[in-house]
Amino acid sequence: TQSEAAARCGITQPRMNDLLRGRISKFSLDALVNIAAPLGLTVRMRVGIS
Repeated sequence: TQSEAAARCGITQPRMNDLLRGRISKFSLDALVNIAAPLGLTVRMRVGIS
């Protein structure tokens, strides 16, 4: 469930819902890294000209 996933990542269920719905702009880069770590994931960032 979202609640279980949120607990595993150290965030609230509403924050997990934001993440799952693609509302990435609500998260800082630090927050995304901190969410990824307990899941055994890494974060890659690509910077380019838009």
